[in-house]
Amino acid sequence: MNIVNKNIELPVIDFTGKNVGKTVLASELFGIEPNEYSVQLAVKVDLANQRQATAKTKTISEVKGSGKKPWKQKGTGRARVGTKRSPLWRGGAVVFGPNGEQSYKLKMNKKEHGLALASVLSDKINEKAVSVIESEKFSSPKTKDFVKALDAMKLAGKILIVVDQYDENFARACSNIPNVNVDLSDNMSVYDILNCDKIVFTKSVIDDINSQFEDDEEAK
Repeated sequence: MNIVNKNIELPVIDFTGKNVGKTVLASELFGIEPNEYSVQLAVKVDLANQRQATAKTKTISEVKGSGKKPWKQKGTGRARVGTKRSPLWRGGAVVFGPNGEQSYKLKMNKKEHGLALASVLSDKINEKAVSVIESEKFSSPKTKDFVKALDAMKLAGKILIVVDQYDENFARACSNIPNVNVDLSDNMSVYDILNCDKIVFTKSVIDDINSQFEDDEEAK
C-alpha cells in the first residue's frame, strides 16, 4: 500500500447544505495509490456473490411424457430408442444441466479486499466525489423533504450514502429515490462505490474509521 495523499480534509455539511465544521480523513483509506488488479478482483467477487441460482433444467425423471419404448429394438432399420424422454430427442431431458442448487460464491482475501476498498475510495477523493454530512438524524420520513435536502447539499446523479446505523426516518425518506443507495459502514461494497457518482459519509462513520486507524498505529 503506497500512501500518496496525506492530510486529507473535507468540510462537514448539514442537511441544508451549510458548512458546520471540518474533518480529517485517514490517508490509509482515502489517500493511497489505487491498485487496479485488486479492484477488478473485488468487483468480480461482489457480482458473483449477488448471482442467484435460478437456472434449472429437467432430468429424464422430470420430463413429461411416456416411458414406453417408441418402437421395437430390432428390425425397423432405425436407431434403438428406449424412451421419448431421451436427452437425444427434442423436448427430452438435459444431461448435466443446472439443477437450481449451483453456487457461484467466491471468496477474497481480507487484506486484498481492504486494498481494493481503499483504492476505490482514494479514486473518489481524486475525483472530488466524496462528501461528509453531520450525524444528526433526519427529521422527516417524507421523500420530498429528502429530495430538497439533496438539492441543498448539491448532490445529484447516483448517490451512495454510508451510515453506521439505520435511522427509520432516513431509511423511509430515501427508499423511494431510485438513484440513492444506503450501505452500512461495515458492509461497504467495492462495486457500489464504483457504480456511484457521489459517496456520502456521515461524520460518525469517518470518526469510527479514524479511531480504528489510530488504534492500529498505537498497537504497532
